[in-house]
Amino acid sequence: MNHPNDLDKCWRCKLCDSKFGLEVVKNCTPEEDTQCACAKNYFCSPAGCDSCMQCTICESGVIEKQCTSASDTVCGKKEPETLWWVIALVALVALLAIVGAIWWYKRKQKGLTINEHLNNGVYKPEPYESVLLIDTDADLSNHIPGIVAEMTLAEVKKFVRHNNVSEPAIDQSIQDCHGDTSEQKIRLFRDWYQSHGMKGAYGTLISSLRELKMCAAADKIEEKLKAAISSSQDGGRSYNPDTEQSKTCTQEGRSSYNDNAELSKAYTGSLEET
Repeated sequence: MNHPNDLDKCWRCKLCDSKFGLEVVKNCTPEEDTQCACAKNYFCSPAGCDSCMQCTICESGVIEKQCTSASDTVCGKKEPETLWWVIALVALVALLAIVGAIWWYKRKQKGLTINEHLNNGVYKPEPYESVLLIDTDADLSNHIPGIVAEMTLAEVKKFVRHNNVSEPAIDQSIQDCHGDTSEQKIRLFRDWYQSHGMKGAYGTLISSLRELKMCAAADKIEEKLKAAISSSQDGGRSYNPDTEQSKTCTQEGRSSYNDNAELSKAYTGSLEET
């Protein structure tokens, strides 16, 4: 009973029935009745808060105003821009797929020899051009001293690091040839060449140098290899600086031998006359 009275019995406490969406806010006491309110996701019905109604669930997924104990949910319409976002996302995925396909195709073409490019019609030289074809699988083992001669030691290190030669291997090559810069460059380049293999090594060499902004070295090496391979094709053998030096020495030896032979012949004739 919540007021002074002369009644002979008390009122019964109110029941907050969860079936009607009610929950207890404050328990009943001898001086005050139970206080009920709408439970979560329920709101007061137009007839009053003796019973509550369940909040509306927006099928569009767009809620303009959340449900409260005194008012229902206010739903909104699905914005047309959502569809444009979906279209834009699909277009972006398609663009990425196209870019990836182009990148894969270029990587595949990079592994082809120039002769294969000619057969596929990718590279078409002008009729008046004299084009020297270099096979990307050409053997570079005999040309290593000539290649590294066009590069500094720092450039050789940068090149081999770029092509996945480990730091321990680099350090070992430097230590093995301590004080000999030329031999260090040769050893470093040979380490890369042995790990890479002959296939595609020429293409990797030139493209890597250009990618590392060492275009001058790339041009010189390319010209040197063209000349060496052209000489090899004409002479039926690979170009080797040591071989060229031996050839020069041999020619000089032959000249010296011929001169000595002439002198000997003249001297013998003089003796006969005597």
